[in-house]
Amino acid sequence: MVKNKLIILLFSLYTFLPNFLFANPNSDQWLDSDKTYKDLIEEGFEVKGYAMNTIETDSGLKLLLFVTVLQNENDIYECQEYQTLDGNMETLDMRIVCRQLVQPYERGIGT
Repeated sequence: MVKNKLIILLFSLYTFLPNFLFANPNSDQWLDSDKTYKDLIEEGFEVKGYAMNTIETDSGLKLLLFVTVLQNENDIYECQEYQTLDGNMETLDMRIVCRQLVQPYERGIGT
């Protein structure tokens, strides 16, 4: 009796558990936004976290990554700034994107 229940339990785990173990690579919870730091601050968002990372390449380029988390009540945005500098500290490229935390959604064309 116990052996049969154990076999059923193991079979059930073997059958259904893998469905919950693999992450969906098309699922996301950060939705791109057209908002800027200034827009968010004017809307009452406050900086709650900040991080910076620097990567130096063999060719002398520096890649800077700034990540800022802003919050206004239950609304959260993460802004990422990417900057590429040459050996003379001249900016070669700079991009900023702010993303809003949303319920997980399925990424696809146009999202």
